Amino acid sequence: MNPKHISKVPDARKAIAPYNFVELPEKVVEVSPESLLKENRYCENRYTGRIECTLTTESPLYIRCGLTKEEFECGAESKDLPDFFYTNPLKKSTKPVIPGSSLRGMIRSLVEIVSFSKIDKVSDAQKFFFRAVAAEKDDPLKDEYIMHLGKQGKNVKAGYLQKQGDKWFIRPAKTIDNYPFVWIKEKTVIKSKFSGYIAIENISDDKPQYKPQYFINISFEDIQTNNGRKFAQKISSNSQTYDYNGVLLTSGNMLEGAIVLPDEVKRKNHCLIREPDPDLALIPVDDNAIQDYKNSLTPFQKQEPPFDSKMGVIKHGRAIFYCEPQPGEPVKLFGQSPNFRIPYYPKGNPKTASAIDFIPPNLRKFSIIDIADAIFGFVKQEKQPKEVEQSFAGRVFITNAQCQANNNDIWLESHPIIPKILTNPKPTTFQHYLVQPDTINATKKYLKHYASEPIKDTVIRGHKLYWHKGSNPEIKHPNPDEASDTQLTQLKPIKPGVNFEFTIHFENLSSVELGALMWVIDIAQDNKYRLSLGMGKPLGMGAVKVTHELYLSQRKDRYTKLFDDSSWYIPETVEKSSKYKDDFEEYILSQLTQGGIYEKVRKFTQIPRIQMLLAMLTWEENPSSDYLEQTRYMEIERKKAPCIGNDPNEYKERRVLPTPLKVIKEILPSEELTLTEGQVVEGTVIKIDRQQVPDGKKTKLKTTITYEIQGSDCPSKEEVNKQEVSLTIGDMVKVKIERCQGTSVRKVKRVE
Repeated sequence: MNPKHISKVPDARKAIAPYNFVELPEKVVEVSPESLLKENRYCENRYTGRIECTLTTESPLYIRCGLTKEEFECGAESKDLPDFFYTNPLKKSTKPVIPGSSLRGMIRSLVEIVSFSKIDKVSDAQKFFFRAVAAEKDDPLKDEYIMHLGKQGKNVKAGYLQKQGDKWFIRPAKTIDNYPFVWIKEKTVIKSKFSGYIAIENISDDKPQYKPQYFINISFEDIQTNNGRKFAQKISSNSQTYDYNGVLLTSGNMLEGAIVLPDEVKRKNHCLIREPDPDLALIPVDDNAIQDYKNSLTPFQKQEPPFDSKMGVIKHGRAIFYCEPQPGEPVKLFGQSPNFRIPYYPKGNPKTASAIDFIPPNLRKFSIIDIADAIFGFVKQEKQPKEVEQSFAGRVFITNAQCQANNNDIWLESHPIIPKILTNPKPTTFQHYLVQPDTINATKKYLKHYASEPIKDTVIRGHKLYWHKGSNPEIKHPNPDEASDTQLTQLKPIKPGVNFEFTIHFENLSSVELGALMWVIDIAQDNKYRLSLGMGKPLGMGAVKVTHELYLSQRKDRYTKLFDDSSWYIPETVEKSSKYKDDFEEYILSQLTQGGIYEKVRKFTQIPRIQMLLAMLTWEENPSSDYLEQTRYMEIERKKAPCIGNDPNEYKERRVLPTPLKVIKEILPSEELTLTEGQVVEGTVIKIDRQQVPDGKKTKLKTTITYEIQGSDCPSKEEVNKQEVSLTIGDMVKVKIERCQGTSVRKVKRVE
């Protein structure tokens, strides 16, 4: 069994976020390749038809349009083009379109969750790095960082990159009093009137903006010891002025990874490195380490100058800091400063960590075909043996959704808006993205991270979803004039209450496959839930409701004649989805229980994974202030109350994100429902069985009605003898509880 996330995070250790996770499945419910039908025929016992859908926006919705040829050729950036997606340029202000591909992606991602499909849409290209400079004693990364760089960075050396062919090497620098490099104070550089230097004090004002700088052909001398470190007391931009020659590398001042600029300048020391030492041999740099570094560059490391947008610090002749490897081994750890970021190495694995390392192998086998694959199709990334399907065409086709309004009163505002700034997801926030087991009680020092042992110690939390934030979320940037233009974008969202119509066509689906599709579509029309679509989900944008009508095609009748009066003959029936949903739920439960999983679960919606999904889809039109507070982003410099903890940096203590089931109970507290015998409650008909049973020498009709009752952990049944029952699946009726034990309502009777 996969490691499970902590069941109750102590209040003092609890984090908040606009997102949460639906836990990983314990197993993948597979589909046998033999069950995949040929695509050139319609089959008996399969279902073909359409689902006519009306989508209603419940919060502002935005899907960006791509660049036109002209816009692309003139170098326009999509972030500066606010148009909603459209297909007819002449009607883009009155007839926006929701692309079918967006609808398909939304539906498929949910089908993957509810059908226990594999987790294979994860790239291992992004590798995870960290640093723990001046980390507190209880920081879980402190010891890991010291193990590689040594106390006070004693393992860190300095040198110069050299490229020979397609290989990279480091030539060590000459030492300074047996030290690989020395420091110099900011005030010393300023006092020397160093040519071209931009002082750190300019980090956040309107003077020339401070950034890391790199100066060659400088000279320095007068080396003194201060608190165990060597400092030069003199420096000049003229290489002939002082005894030592080399380069000056200035501090990043904690800029790397910062969301906001620090109010107070905390770093005031820079580094000096002597020239290369020709008497020392070149040390090779590991090819994989170079590639991992390039794939994981931060925006800070892409600044030009002093870095390269694609290579970072990797440049021929460039000074660099590194950890000296064992003899005969290549350099794997390097960076632009002595306190550089280093890779996470998962316990027992010499390669840099990525998210895929923390997904159990049985959940990410590319060879597996799952229910989502069978419905939506697949193409295997790698060449498969002849006996294995390389690809399979999907059997679900979704049209674009067309706006039904006849005027332009569909926009949130008449002009484009500038939304709050959203940064890229940061999976390196391991206290949120990785399972933290009960055994550590969310204690900071013992948190699991990407250097922990994968699968045994921890796994990824699962599917990431965002909380809804009501029909009128705060999405506009409060002070766009104070933000960098590179971080801002423009949107033209559609307001709540606008209707779109689209059609889902399907062919040759089994009852289980159709049930999986209808399970998701039915949730979308339940008033308790909403789906999420488009951009701005962390801000609460994109909540949508989808109502629908299911039509099944009568394929045999379809070919008995061609016309029906003056139109095509298309025989079809309107159907309820309950039967197919039941078949789907029963199938999934049977597959899981056969594997020894959820053996005590009697209802599909009792599976914790499904409960987590429903929690994340829960809809509140006007959420409380506490709800919104519990679903906001934490901040590095929180400047207003309430604040998580006593430090403005709400991330500092590495608080742990609870499960969505714990969060939903706090943001939407509900009264416990007490069930007792004799109580009258509402029940939803979920199954009707009619059979003839012996009655003396004759037989009699016996009807068993199965109900779903809120608060009951098992189905409730009523037996009716010798009477016809005029009920259909999905009906809601009042029933009286006749037998009940705890939260298990066993027997009920309808109240006429």
